[in-house]
Amino acid sequence: MNEEERARKLSDAIDTMLQGKEPELELDDDDLIELLRIAQLRRRAGQALADAAPAHQELLWRELQARMVARKMENGTETEPHPRKRTPP
Repeated sequence: MNEEERARKLSDAIDTMLQGKEPELELDDDDLIELLRIAQLRRRAGQALADAAPAHQELLWRELQARMVARKMENGTETEPHPRKRTPP
Protein backbone atom coordinates (compact mmCIF):
# COMPACT_ATOMS: atom_id res chain seq x y z
CA MET A 1 0.00 0.00 0.00
CA ASN A 2 1.47 3.34 -0.98
CA GLU A 3 1.44 6.48 1.16
CA GLU A 4 -1.53 7.98 -0.66
CA GLU A 5 -3.67 4.90 -0.01
CA ARG A 6 -2.61 4.84 3.63
CA ALA A 7 -3.51 8.51 4.04
CA ARG A 8 -6.90 8.00 2.38
CA LYS A 9 -7.76 5.00 4.57
CA LEU A 10 -6.73 6.87 7.72
CA SER A 11 -8.69 9.94 6.63
CA ASP A 12 -11.79 7.86 5.92
CA ALA A 13 -11.55 6.15 9.30
CA ILE A 14 -11.16 9.47 11.11
CA ASP A 15 -14.14 10.91 9.22
CA THR A 16 -16.19 7.92 10.34
CA MET A 17 -15.18 8.49 13.97
CA LEU A 18 -16.04 12.18 13.74
CA GLN A 19 -19.54 11.15 12.70
CA GLY A 20 -19.83 9.24 15.98
CA LYS A 21 -19.42 5.82 14.41
CA GLU A 22 -16.80 3.17 14.96
CA PRO A 23 -14.60 2.69 11.88
CA GLU A 24 -13.98 -0.74 10.51
CA LEU A 25 -10.42 -1.75 11.22
CA GLU A 26 -9.95 -3.62 7.97
CA LEU A 27 -6.46 -2.29 7.54
CA ASP A 28 -3.39 -4.31 6.85
CA ASP A 29 -1.01 -1.68 8.17
CA ASP A 30 -0.05 -2.06 11.83
CA ASP A 31 0.85 1.62 12.17
CA LEU A 32 -2.56 2.73 10.88
CA ILE A 33 -4.35 0.29 13.14
CA GLU A 34 -2.44 1.61 16.14
CA LEU A 35 -3.16 5.22 15.20
CA LEU A 36 -6.87 4.44 14.92
CA ARG A 37 -6.89 2.66 18.27
CA ILE A 38 -5.32 5.69 19.91
CA ALA A 39 -7.80 8.00 18.20
CA GLN A 40 -10.70 5.81 19.36
CA LEU A 41 -9.45 5.87 22.96
CA ARG A 42 -9.09 9.64 22.89
CA ARG A 43 -12.56 10.03 21.40
CA ARG A 44 -14.10 7.81 24.07
CA ALA A 45 -12.25 9.64 26.84
CA GLY A 46 -13.38 13.00 25.47
CA GLN A 47 -16.96 11.80 25.21
CA ALA A 48 -16.88 10.51 28.79
CA LEU A 49 -15.66 13.91 30.00
CA ALA A 50 -18.34 15.70 28.01
CA ASP A 51 -21.00 13.39 29.43
CA ALA A 52 -19.83 14.07 33.00
CA ALA A 53 -19.64 17.85 32.58
CA PRO A 54 -23.31 18.73 33.32
CA ALA A 55 -23.29 16.80 36.61
CA HIS A 56 -20.02 18.45 37.62
CA GLN A 57 -21.37 21.88 36.73
CA GLU A 58 -24.46 21.26 38.86
CA LEU A 59 -22.27 20.21 41.78
CA LEU A 60 -20.21 23.39 41.48
CA TRP A 61 -23.34 25.58 41.41
CA ARG A 62 -24.65 23.89 44.57
CA GLU A 63 -21.33 24.36 46.31
CA LEU A 64 -21.26 28.03 45.35
CA GLN A 65 -24.80 28.53 46.62
CA ALA A 66 -23.95 26.79 49.90
CA ARG A 67 -20.93 29.04 50.37
CA MET A 68 -23.01 32.14 49.70
CA VAL A 69 -25.60 31.07 52.28
CA ALA A 70 -22.85 30.25 54.80
CA ARG A 71 -21.27 33.67 54.28
CA LYS A 72 -24.61 35.38 54.83
CA MET A 73 -25.14 33.39 58.00
CA GLU A 74 -21.68 34.36 59.26
CA ASN A 75 -22.61 38.00 58.78
CA GLY A 76 -25.69 37.55 60.92
CA THR A 77 -28.33 38.51 58.39
CA GLU A 78 -29.27 37.65 54.90
CA THR A 79 -30.05 41.19 53.80
CA GLU A 80 -27.03 43.17 54.96
CA PRO A 81 -24.11 43.49 52.54
CA HIS A 82 -20.69 42.15 53.41
CA PRO A 83 -18.98 44.61 55.82
CA ARG A 84 -16.07 45.20 53.44
CA LYS A 85 -18.31 46.04 50.52
CA ARG A 86 -19.37 49.62 49.98
CA THR A 87 -22.93 50.35 49.22
CA PRO A 88 -23.66 53.10 46.72
CA PRO A 89 -24.98 56.37 48.23
